[in-house]
Amino acid sequence: MKKIAIFLMLVMIVVSESVFAKDPFHWEFINVEIDLQENGDMVVKETQQYVFDSAYSDLRYRWIPLDGIDRITDILVTEDGKPLNIKTDIESDRQWIQWTRPVNGPEIQTFVLNYRVVGGVAMHKEGDVLHWTAVFKGHSAPVNATKVTVKYPLNLVGHVQSYQSAIPKKLNSQTVEFVYEKPLLANQGFDVAVTFTSGILNVQNDKTHEVVSKEVSIGLGLILLSGLIGSLYVTKQSHRPVGIEGGEGGAGA
Repeated sequence: MKKIAIFLMLVMIVVSESVFAKDPFHWEFINVEIDLQENGDMVVKETQQYVFDSAYSDLRYRWIPLDGIDRITDILVTEDGKPLNIKTDIESDRQWIQWTRPVNGPEIQTFVLNYRVVGGVAMHKEGDVLHWTAVFKGHSAPVNATKVTVKYPLNLVGHVQSYQSAIPKKLNSQTVEFVYEKPLLANQGFDVAVTFTSGILNVQNDKTHEVVSKEVSIGLGLILLSGLIGSLYVTKQSHRPVGIEGGEGGAGA
């Protein structure tokens, strides 16, 4: 009985250590620069600084959800200005970016991720919205400092309707900066959103084509339906007895 009790205590210790163990690293900062293009693309630059307290896995990765966007292109990862070998793949509706870098620890490593987001601007009659999860959710370690800079093209100056997120600091007529004042805890993301006057961006992406195609299909369907109703109405009228006055009125939208 005593041996069983000792065994159970050891199991509890191992389980508790595995549950409460934390990764031996954190992000000192993640800075994100979003350069919105006239065609609605977003050219994104992420600067991530890791602080490793001890030796750790060599594998680094970043995944970007593709829900609501067309695709991610022009992917590049650098360290000290030198391109790193990367692997990219699309899996489970996510764009995966993977690279390796030995970690001896304690040490600091800084990586810069560059990529282009195609079809990331949501278009509405009330306003076109740039919305981006600048600091990804699902990270297992805290992020001590966060700064997001959004630059928009000249033709959008004076057409910003609203901001959502932290209160931005206006750097110039085309650039605003969002700063999160507190550390981001594990699994806590940071989103930014800027709404512009609708129709100024020259956006031609897959979602636009899909919406246009649906609208055209609906329009054609309504035309065919109204034609069918009209032909049935004429046929009905032609079979009515002469001398009986009658009619129906209707409106279509």
